[in-house]
Amino acid sequence: MATFEAQVEALTGLSIDGSSAPTQTELTQFLTDGAKEIINHLPKHLLPLCSIEESFTSGTPNTLNTGKILNVFRNDGDIKQPCRQIDSSYKGRVLDSDDMDYASVTDPVYYIENNAIDVIPVSGSVTYSEVQYPSVAHNASAISSFPDEAEYLVALYASVKSLQNKMSSKFSELPTDITLSTLPVAPLPPTLSSNQVASLGTAPSYTAPNVATDSGTIELTTIVQLDTENTIDDYDGNAIEVDQWWSTLAHMIEHEEDTELAQAQLQKISTYISAYSQAMQNQMNVFNKENVEYQASLQRAIENARLSSTDDSQLLQKYSSELGAYSTEVQIYQADASTKIQNYNAKIQKHITDYQWISTQYAQLKDDYNNGLKRLISG
Repeated sequence: MATFEAQVEALTGLSIDGSSAPTQTELTQFLTDGAKEIINHLPKHLLPLCSIEESFTSGTPNTLNTGKILNVFRNDGDIKQPCRQIDSSYKGRVLDSDDMDYASVTDPVYYIENNAIDVIPVSGSVTYSEVQYPSVAHNASAISSFPDEAEYLVALYASVKSLQNKMSSKFSELPTDITLSTLPVAPLPPTLSSNQVASLGTAPSYTAPNVATDSGTIELTTIVQLDTENTIDDYDGNAIEVDQWWSTLAHMIEHEEDTELAQAQLQKISTYISAYSQAMQNQMNVFNKENVEYQASLQRAIENARLSSTDDSQLLQKYSSELGAYSTEVQIYQADASTKIQNYNAKIQKHITDYQWISTQYAQLKDDYNNGLKRLISG
């Protein structure tokens, strides 16, 4: 039978190891938590499959591991007599032989007090069944003291939590910035005896759009945590900040568990990033327009240089060559900026597509888990 790790990988499409999201250690915790939750929902007829027999001597309270006690017996010397449960406040009364609730070796009682179980009469051999929660390792393929018909739900539970973990990790995988090459420096015009070359002005540069907030200007990819109250219910004006949208989305999924609202938030983020990409393209268009004008001024300067006096022709030829090289460098800068912007947009879109797929798979597996749990409880 496949390990639980292999089952989760098959359900989620994730590749899990010691440094993935989630890690194998985190997967083990998800599996253990899933087994505990399922046991807490099991109908009574399945609880004996999750129980372990414990024993002690009555009169010496035995510490409990869980609060789920099934059967308690005290040996009367011949057979195991079933014990009836009483409230701990009655433990004195059952010692009185004149009391109608008097506990005898053939009619023993048990009570729970201070996280421990004890039986009256004392000095008897006691056995009881206690439901215990198993630890489920990622590389295990079965769970001891657990109903077989419920094991697949443990894998489903861990798959849902693994996808939730993966969605949270997507934030740290976003590209952080666009790094452009250094803008070429225009050559200085020579000093001529006549027909001085006019100033070339300042070469255009690409300016990335920014996101404005009430506290200043930030880059689109800046991500901060929610406010200290860690809630989106107490509106204070900060939840609308762009730099908190991703954290707000994580909050909707991890704390609110509202996938429908999370989908709406994800669509808002996607729309905003599309608008930001369009703004970057608009900035590129402005750069291209200014570059065309600048190239024209360069050509005018080159033409003016050719009209200089014969005595300055050698100097002007050198300057003309430098201007030509500079023009080429500006074109290379333009092409590099365009390529990097396109790559940045492609990476953002890839993350959006991945996140949408994970979110859809998360919702489907969660429905499968909830439906399976309902069938198990009703069965």
